[in-house]
Amino acid sequence: MQLIFVVLVVITSSLCGSPATDAAFAGDIRVDLTHVDDGKELPKNELIRRAMQRSKARAVALSVARRNGFYGLNVQAQAQQPGMPVRPSGDLEYVLDLAVGTPPQRITALLDTGSDLIWTQCDTCTACLRQPDPLFSPGSSSSYEPMRCAGDLCADILHHSCVRPGNACTYRYSYGDGTTTLGFYATERFTFTSTRDDVVVPLGFGCGTVNVGSLNNASGIVGFGRDPLSLVSQLGIRRFSYCLTPFASGRKSTLLFGTMADEVGLYDDATGPVQTTPILQSRLNPTFYYVAFAGVTVGARRLRIPASAFALREDGSGGVIIDSGTALTLFPAAVLAEVVRAFRSQLRLPFAEGSSPDDGVCFVSPATAGRIVRQVAVPRMVFHFQGADLDLPRDGYVLEDHRKGHLCILLADSGDDGATIGNLVQQDMRVVYDLERETLSFAPVEC
Repeated sequence: MQLIFVVLVVITSSLCGSPATDAAFAGDIRVDLTHVDDGKELPKNELIRRAMQRSKARAVALSVARRNGFYGLNVQAQAQQPGMPVRPSGDLEYVLDLAVGTPPQRITALLDTGSDLIWTQCDTCTACLRQPDPLFSPGSSSSYEPMRCAGDLCADILHHSCVRPGNACTYRYSYGDGTTTLGFYATERFTFTSTRDDVVVPLGFGCGTVNVGSLNNASGIVGFGRDPLSLVSQLGIRRFSYCLTPFASGRKSTLLFGTMADEVGLYDDATGPVQTTPILQSRLNPTFYYVAFAGVTVGARRLRIPASAFALREDGSGGVIIDSGTALTLFPAAVLAEVVRAFRSQLRLPFAEGSSPDDGVCFVSPATAGRIVRQVAVPRMVFHFQGADLDLPRDGYVLEDHRKGHLCILLADSGDDGATIGNLVQQDMRVVYDLERETLSFAPVEC
């Protein structure tokens, strides 16, 4: 996959010490994103089905993270919690290409707006996961340098180990879905390459030597969360944006981060108004991007769901996050039940056999009656935010399976009192995270 960049400033820096976390990144970088199922030539229904399975695993991971107050839960502790099994990993959705080291070694990494650590597997691993690229070889890089325990970022790792301040920093980082990486924390040169320029930035990252789970056709993870270990924090990025294409479109999605000074240019191809809502932050889960969500309309009726069902509470619980790594939108059980009741009363269709809110919400569709395929009229759905209303495109929340004769509403149970806005409702939209103004903006475009 070719990376495309608009580069304003090329950053170079010595890696003798910890990466600078205060100086803001002064360039704009545009990166192609590849969907994890890209190139598999699967029909749309199968792509959605696979995304739903990943979303269920992701729902468990997010629920574990929200309940425990951080995204670094010890897997052994998780396994001891009744009713909270360790799920297989690899539930993220989009992959970007990077190069690490001197000379650069190519890796692919999963994009995760719900975690912070940047890491890849190293060829010194004693427990290695399957990946498409050769393992990163720190011994072949002249710029690889283990971080000392006195390094700025070592102390920011929840589970790190230091015998003496002058020793190398080791880490353990575990995700709510059971994925775990252990290894050495180090500094290295990360290269983003275009046909014209190379952008080299110094970053702290995990060199994984004991890795458990699955990377789903990638070599590591790049965290875009809000804590100090993330790419956003290390580079001092104040704004980033993505534009996600529909799974079956065959078009690349894009990620843009940096100063993005020409804000107007982001929306030149918008087909609707630019809307903005506040980004909130939880004391319990500071990594996640919470939004000021206010309610749901189905058809012509705004549902009578109390504001408390979506509120981010003072203790950090509850709330609604926006996440690129989850396909489905996830609601607490009581909210989901209210939305399902509204659709059922307006559609006037029976539930499909075996259908339940836990498995997605499917109705028996008349679309295949008499072997005549027609599109069923489905009530519109609107997500209301503080200061913004997102009128969802039909494909963002409806799937018609003509083979099974089902019409499905693409929602699921979050498993707790929190909610997640998934990437299906964000497709063909320019979504901008402005961390300086603490706002999220979006507008419909053809990505």
